[in-house]
Amino acid sequence: MTTENVKTATEVITEFLDTQVNDESLDADTVAAVSKLRKEDDLSKVKLLRKLEEARKAALKADVAGAAEEGDD
Repeated sequence: MTTENVKTATEVITEFLDTQVNDESLDADTVAAVSKLRKEDDLSKVKLLRKLEEARKAALKADVAGAAEEGDD
């Protein structure tokens, strides 16, 4: 019988999120929000959806502000 080190779900999720931080194709604020919830052991469906919505609204607000600045020429 082998004695393999089988990772727990927590370990797998933590490793996955840690690798996502380095993925430049992903929104950094979104990844940070999810990682923070995970590190605080507070990653529930409701809280995750709230954080993702907050990140989406912040990104939209930044886009609108950027477009307004471009139009100020």
